[in-house]
This record gives sequence, C-alpha cells and structure tokens, in this order.
Amino acid sequence: PDGQTMAVALSMGGGTHIYLMNLNGTNLRRFTNSQGIDTEPVFSPDGRYVYFTSDRGGTPQIYRQPVAGGAAERVTYSNEYAISPAISPKGDKLAFISRLQGAFRVTMMDLTTGSQLILTDTTRDESPTFAPNGQVLVYATELGGRGVLATVSLDGLVRTRLSGQNGDIREPTWGPL
Repeated sequence: PDGQTMAVALSMGGGTHIYLMNLNGTNLRRFTNSQGIDTEPVFSPDGRYVYFTSDRGGTPQIYRQPVAGGAAERVTYSNEYAISPAISPKGDKLAFISRLQGAFRVTMMDLTTGSQLILTDTTRDESPTFAPNGQVLVYATELGGRGVLATVSLDGLVRTRLSGQNGDIREPTWGPL
C-alpha cells in the first residue's frame, strides 16, 4: 500500500514464513515468527496490518500483524479451517474460505463486530477477492469438474457464474478502477 513494500511467503530456513521486502527485491526481512506455516499475505488498505493464513494454532486460521511491529493476533475463531484472506477496500470486512462439513465456502466477516456470514452454496470455493468498489466478490469454484469464476454480493443474495468455454479457471483478481 505504500508503493514501496511487498509481502511474500518464502520457504527459507526450514519453514514457510512471511517476509517484507522492497519492490526491487532488496531489504528482505522476516516478518512472521512462528513454528507454523505462514502464507497468503495481504496488506490492509491503510497499510497498518498484514493479514495472513497460519497453522500456528493447530489448524489453518487467519491472523493479522502490525507492519510497524508487534505480535500476530488471530482473527478467525469460529471456523475449523480458514484460509485465503481478502480485505475490503474500506478495511472493514474480511472475506476468506472456510471449511464447513467438508465444503469450502466463501465466508464474510465484519471486522468491527466479528459477525460472519457464509456467502456461497458451492463446495469447492477458492481465492475470494473484492471488487474495487467493495460491493462484490469474485472467486474461483468448481462445477462439473471444471474451474469457473463466480461472483457474490456481500449479503450473499446475488450470485452469478462466469464460465468460459475452455480451460480451468483459478486465482481471480480485480484490476484497479
């Protein structure tokens, strides 16, 4: 978010952790410190936090850690499994993938209240990402054995499938406005 720093997950020294570095690849510094695996870093829009997935508590969960320094804090608690964090443009909502009874579903958390809402009815969802206006999520899912893209409104009421004729679609992201 500062235009100078990126967060990456690297396997170095026997484990996978989050590192920060300059955009040109210099000034690599370890950011997370745990015995677990830390992956999928994403900056909050204001640049104050890095949200990431970690299994440091025994199962994959979403954590956040201040960029300026300090300990990581767990964000997701009411899920047996939570991965792939995405932060809304305003920084007030967290979308992620939760596993519920074997199904992988897009879930939304209000970061102010902690309330959660399952947004999808599919079972193999991946990689949620917010539209630049913060009103819609696009995500990858699987239908008929093929990867397709889908969108869902933040209340879960409006859902669309965006399927192509060929290929297996994964890892969507929105472009800037």
